[in-house]
Amino acid sequence: MNWDDLKYFLAVCRNGSIRAAATELQVNHATVSRRINSFEASLGRRLFERSPQGYQCTAMGDEIFAEAEKLEQSLKAVERRVAGNDASMVGEIRVTSHQIIAEHLLMPAIAEFCQLYPDIHIEIIDSFKLLSISNREADVAFRLCDSPPEHLIGRKLATIHRACYIAANKQAKLADPTWLAQQNWLGWSDKQQRPIGKIAKSYPKLVSRHKLLSPSLQVAACKQGMGVAILGCFIGDTSKDLVRIPPYLSVPKYDLWVLSHPDLQQNKKVLTFVRFMTQKILAQRELIEGKQFTTPSSD
Repeated sequence: MNWDDLKYFLAVCRNGSIRAAATELQVNHATVSRRINSFEASLGRRLFERSPQGYQCTAMGDEIFAEAEKLEQSLKAVERRVAGNDASMVGEIRVTSHQIIAEHLLMPAIAEFCQLYPDIHIEIIDSFKLLSISNREADVAFRLCDSPPEHLIGRKLATIHRACYIAANKQAKLADPTWLAQQNWLGWSDKQQRPIGKIAKSYPKLVSRHKLLSPSLQVAACKQGMGVAILGCFIGDTSKDLVRIPPYLSVPKYDLWVLSHPDLQQNKKVLTFVRFMTQKILAQRELIEGKQFTTPSSD
């Protein structure tokens, strides 16, 4: 029995289908099917029940799955220990973050880091899914959370504040309060049509129109004048195409953390990257927390 067989086996167990496992492993689905059939043949036991709904583990499959997971964790721990002793400034760093954070907040600093250290390559995984740092799915995570997992190390960088914005070319119309009351929210989805919370209570008469689940599309739609959007201050207050609307308040929403695994504390590439990014983000803390905004003069 070799680890490659168990890797394919675990992927099918977790995803419940050959195609989903192939996507995770980044291989052809025929390769996964062939490896699973070969694995079962080598053991002389059927590990999955096949059906139109997918692959379901047999009793033997469940037993092997439990042991294979333990082995996987042990191998990942070995990988982290080896990576943790890497003193080179050459190679790859895998970074995970929400797409909107990576695009508007992290990217300028990452670009500067890459200029300073041209032998280090950055892989940015923009995902809402919380990738596992323990399993080396990422080396560094920028996460929005109240409290990070206890097994990770890191620090809180700032609290993301949000405010309400419209397209800048409509700014003159804000002088008429009745105009603003007739505008609309940019909606999110069927489940969350209208914004909720303290910030939304300032505009009780606004109805919700359009549905834009992607934060980037919310920004783009707001710039095009499609409605009022609740956006991070680090986006709205730095865009020449957006303006805050009265009463101009911002409210805290998420804490931004930078996290990595304790086993990587001595990894020179990761340590250098985390320190560099921490310094750059802390320098923008007032912007992130909405404190750089100046209320327009009433003159």
